[in-house]
Amino acid sequence: MRVTIITPSRNQGEYIDHCLRSIHEQTHREIEHIVLDGMSTDQTAEVASKYPCTFQQRKDSGPAQAINRGLEMATGDIVCWLNADDAFASNAVLERIARLFSDLPEVDMITGNGYYIDETGRYLNPIVNLRPDRVRLKWIRKHDFILQPATFWRRNHFRLDESQEYCFDWKLWIDCFEAGLNILYMPEYFALYRIQPFSLTQQDTASRKREIYGVVKEGKSNRSQAAWCWAQWKVYELSELLSLPLLKRSATLASKVIGRLSDGHL
Repeated sequence: MRVTIITPSRNQGEYIDHCLRSIHEQTHREIEHIVLDGMSTDQTAEVASKYPCTFQQRKDSGPAQAINRGLEMATGDIVCWLNADDAFASNAVLERIARLFSDLPEVDMITGNGYYIDETGRYLNPIVNLRPDRVRLKWIRKHDFILQPATFWRRNHFRLDESQEYCFDWKLWIDCFEAGLNILYMPEYFALYRIQPFSLTQQDTASRKREIYGVVKEGKSNRSQAAWCWAQWKVYELSELLSLPLLKRSATLASKVIGRLSDGHL
């Protein structure tokens, strides 16, 4: 079973060797690896040249467009994307994934757990976002519990929303759930997710909160959920306007407290 891995990249030369090495040391050998680089000015091209991958440098509007180009190029039975600063958790991940898809023909997508790592690759905390009873459309509309680098699916027609800068993966998962895909959660560790200051998920901005609100509203979540996301967005806007980072920290703390009190409903 052939697996296509798509790696979008832009100026991640400091980390991309770890990513590429984790792919090309996999025990599963039927691999197609496509690296789509948005005209990096660092050592990315030099590093990529050391590995057997399809490497293209081309301007793009962001990661979503680069990944979509990779999905159009993909020939694998199974596809995924692995960002240039992330990696697979072990060299047996793709062998395990291929076996699962082969043994479970009714399954369309598989997602699992991972570990946070720091800029040096040091392990931090495990990432276990899922409760098996909540792998449903109702819950994915409320919050993004899918760990993107630990997610694999049978090649299909679904594509990322290129108008999204931060939430394109979440929007894709919602589309897959809405289409009725059979999504299986495996409580196994598939990916390493790097915490570094220039990753999109570390950009705690009003723009990101606005996009989250838009996805929640479009996803027809309950009004309370949408109202809370709108309030978070507006607090973040005010924080940036007044240069008061304490407002953001307070909003984040309030969100965690309310999330716990509502058992994840908000």
